[in-house]
Amino acid sequence: MGFTRDEYQSLIDEFSKDIKKQLEKEVKSLLLVGSVVDNVHIAGESDCDFLVIIDEKFAAKDKWEKTISKLGKIISKYLEDPLFASLIDVKVLESSSISSLPATQILLAQKGRELIGKNPFSALKVTEDAIKESAKAMGTEFYNQMKDLVLYPPEDEYQAIYMTVDAVLGCACAFMYYSGEKEFYRSNVQDIIKEKYADKLPSEVVHTCFKLRLGSQNVDKSNLISEALIFCQEAVKAMSK
Repeated sequence: MGFTRDEYQSLIDEFSKDIKKQLEKEVKSLLLVGSVVDNVHIAGESDCDFLVIIDEKFAAKDKWEKTISKLGKIISKYLEDPLFASLIDVKVLESSSISSLPATQILLAQKGRELIGKNPFSALKVTEDAIKESAKAMGTEFYNQMKDLVLYPPEDEYQAIYMTVDAVLGCACAFMYYSGEKEFYRSNVQDIIKEKYADKLPSEVVHTCFKLRLGSQNVDKSNLISEALIFCQEAVKAMSK
């Protein structure tokens, strides 16, 4: 199925309406995060990412379970809709726990668009040291993903490619955060790597992975996994100096 940017706005409008109608008391904030916020997403490839923040008054076990059950039914409605199933991605947090998120996730949330309530991340302070530590942890996680992929390759080639693309673009984003960049997403990270950091990292594999993310068939994948492993290794090494 082909998607246009209009589907994203329809999803945003309808999901916000359902949350406000059915969880008005429980949801303290609903944020739209990621590339859709700045309209630089790739139609049909980028997720429409929502961050649901539950009021701490509903954090007690019985109230929390009821709230999550109601939220789950709303999300299921969209997961069962062919128009929205592959677009929607929802993360749920309790309001008192937002400061415990990794610094890189806080930075992303601070750029979130307010759909319901205020953005509680706006008041949080994150230090450069915290960002660097979070970025290193993020990069290391994706590097380990690549190492596991090499040691235990999945039988499904599509799954191997998906995990490789995920690891490379994830490591690229981690390196961006570590380098002090803030205005980027997975949808444009390859351009920034090529323009500003090609002397520090092997940028060609990022471009290859980006084309694969777009579903390009005209891509040489013969050395992809080995090149991806090297890229992730170099990215982590650069963040450890």
